Amino acid sequence: MTRPRLSDRATAALLTLVVAGGAFLRLWGLQFGLPHPFARPDEEVVVDLALGALKDPNPHFFDWPSLFSYLTAAIYAAMFAAERAVGGAMAGAAAAKAAFEPALHLVPRVLSAAAGTATIVALYGAVRELCSRRVALTAAALLAVAFLHVRDSHFGVTDVPATFLTICGLWAGLRCYTRGATLSRALAAGALGGLAATTKYNCVLVLLPAAIAIVVQPGGSERRRAADVVSLLAALLASAAVAFVAGTPYALFDNANFIAAVNGVRRHLSGGHVVMARGWLYHARFTLRYGVGIPLLICAGAGAGWLVARDWRKALLVLSFPLSYYLILGSGLTVFARYMIPIVPFLCLLAAVGIDCVADALSSALNRAHLRGAVTAALIVLVMLPTAVASVTFDRLMTATDTRVLAGNWIASTFPSGLSMYQNGLGHAQTQPRPRERYPQYTFNERTNRFEAEGGEKAAPDLIVILDSPLTAYTETSAVIGAIVADRYTLIRAFEGAGERARPGVVFDQDDAFFAPYSGMEDVKRPGPNIRVFQRRDK
Repeated sequence: MTRPRLSDRATAALLTLVVAGGAFLRLWGLQFGLPHPFARPDEEVVVDLALGALKDPNPHFFDWPSLFSYLTAAIYAAMFAAERAVGGAMAGAAAAKAAFEPALHLVPRVLSAAAGTATIVALYGAVRELCSRRVALTAAALLAVAFLHVRDSHFGVTDVPATFLTICGLWAGLRCYTRGATLSRALAAGALGGLAATTKYNCVLVLLPAAIAIVVQPGGSERRRAADVVSLLAALLASAAVAFVAGTPYALFDNANFIAAVNGVRRHLSGGHVVMARGWLYHARFTLRYGVGIPLLICAGAGAGWLVARDWRKALLVLSFPLSYYLILGSGLTVFARYMIPIVPFLCLLAAVGIDCVADALSSALNRAHLRGAVTAALIVLVMLPTAVASVTFDRLMTATDTRVLAGNWIASTFPSGLSMYQNGLGHAQTQPRPRERYPQYTFNERTNRFEAEGGEKAAPDLIVILDSPLTAYTETSAVIGAIVADRYTLIRAFEGAGERARPGVVFDQDDAFFAPYSGMEDVKRPGPNIRVFQRRDK
């Protein structure tokens, strides 16, 4: 059956629409949670590392590679130079945080959103090396709306930028297969793989497709000499090493701390965080089910099966990264949903192949070649719809003001001269009324059943702020606090995020202190924990 071909103009127009839609989904709601500094956990680490790099290029921190923080630092340097050029006097990280804190978080978020959008284009290019324009456009469209990728493209951390470089590395590796493995192509694939690894360590596995392309040639090709294979593999690895060190130079110059940190990350991955579930099952049942949707997963399975049956070489190229990555990242008990972001574009690739195969089969069964385009479009919509709806719902939620911001602003405006406060839960969950020094924070010593503050003060705080959320590990409170509140305090204000009625349908990533749901977002009023503010009765 003859397949209708897309023209250059139609392809360019459709790809532009897909990329524009993907960019919109990644930029919509990008200011979520600000100015709360912990609205997205780990962003504060990126900000601090980038500010620190302006004074000392050694990050003294290697839980993550350094490239992303260096890039963020370069933009900060440009911002501060512009500020000084118009009469400012920026001096030091503390002053930068005081003057620019929301903007300091927006910089890595914009970098992540840009990388997420660029990944759509890179995926199109990579798929086009092996498949038709139609399949490449389908893969790009699926990634444009894939919820997990859209969600995390809002976050100023390393996962989405590393995924972009991973797909660029895949594209370069596939070119070694489709156009021949030359020295320049091996060097390019190695450099991109090294850059991916110097953004997120585990993405070094994207060197596998390039290595396979060097060793395994297309059917009918003249067999490559063993010496040439060895030299090309050496060039691939050497280029990757140089690129990695260029992005994380102190892995070499401060190697003792680097090795210790990498070992610590490995232990954390295997040891567990909150959920304590084996990743192989958990990511399939939870992360990918909600992150890309069941229809896309089914089509990805069909596409993988078709590739294996039709061309084992192409299957090996495409599956080597996601399978090895999933096996390694799923082997531990720490199961953050963001760990699976690098395989989302691969699932979109495979799903696009699956959709193409099913469209072919249906058109042939109906003996209606002219309906193939309509059948393909219908299948794409069916597969895209669940994950696209989740992405739009998430973005809408991100435009609502976080409960921690509402509560902090209300406390600051109601008690402008300041009051002492106790808040349950961990720091990421707590409100941040400003200026913070006017609102001294108390802790509670459960051994002595007394409140404590810096300087040894043990009086009861003026306010008790109770945080409550389906993320129970981050908003725990003791029964003793509840009894104290009931006995001596009066509720004066409440702010609702995920209310009690919404809880049965709301699903959170329990490992992650990100106070927005992973599923069931339509039942949540705004991001953040539920917050109740109590005032001492004798105040």
